[in-house]
Amino acid sequence: MVRRALQAYNDGSDALVNLMSADTAFRVIGFDQDEFWTSRDEFIEVRRTQTTEAPVTSVEPHNVEAFEDGTIGWAVFHSTFRSPQASTALRHSAVLRLEDGVWRIVHWHNSVPTSNEAVYGVELTVTLDELVRSVLDAPAPASPTHEGTMTLVFTDIVDSTAFAESVGDAVWAETVATHEATIRRVTEAEGGTVVKFLGDGSMLAFESTRAALRASVAIQQSTADTPISVRIGIHTGEVTRTVTDLFGLTVNKAARVAAAAGTGEIMVSSTTCELIGRVGDVEFGESRQVALKGISGNHYVLPVLWE
Repeated sequence: MVRRALQAYNDGSDALVNLMSADTAFRVIGFDQDEFWTSRDEFIEVRRTQTTEAPVTSVEPHNVEAFEDGTIGWAVFHSTFRSPQASTALRHSAVLRLEDGVWRIVHWHNSVPTSNEAVYGVELTVTLDELVRSVLDAPAPASPTHEGTMTLVFTDIVDSTAFAESVGDAVWAETVATHEATIRRVTEAEGGTVVKFLGDGSMLAFESTRAALRASVAIQQSTADTPISVRIGIHTGEVTRTVTDLFGLTVNKAARVAAAAGTGEIMVSSTTCELIGRVGDVEFGESRQVALKGISGNHYVLPVLWE
């Protein structure tokens, strides 16, 4: 459905009438700063005019994801827009509602990605994947190493880019510095090691699974009265260690477990959960089967329930 809507949007075709809701809550945000429509009929009329003014174009959607919950649905996807002058990468989101048995769009948003450097003047870490790559792409250790079992913790501030933009550079830098100081204090108190800070995330290592869990809960508790939210992933396994760094599949999997966590969640791998057992008031939620990017097979993770 969203593919049809994108094509109809590009063509300005009559199909938009059936695809778009006539509800007063209807909203469309276009590419131009003045493109903000609150009426389906007005939007369609303008789009028809725009298609007569613009050169012939084509659009190719990809990475389409769609979800539904009862009578409400939503979708996010990318597209490649091609005109005689250039090809442009675009991003889109849509909110849909089931109206008389038909899914219709009540909100549509188009955007052209721009770099953080263009906005902030500096490059920022933008995804947990980027954080993982910075770990996995580190050069092979030249100093003597040894292997052992460790419990690794990855932390990541959720929606950090939007928050940084809303508060400004000075407040953002102070917030991150305070958060990092808390992570360092909590980690050291539980006998762990801060391996590195990566952008607005961190990689921590513990010899004890329970200590890793206690530290993770303490980090989450420390953000309760702050404007930031953190997601945390924990996994236990064999690592190759140097004096200053850790390497191996366990590092990758721990980061991917963090990526499976939602806002404010602590997620543990099934391996770590079995090793931890029961700790005080901490319990584990229902197991979830997930695919972890870059790691074959399906894996089980569990959310940590704490008070």
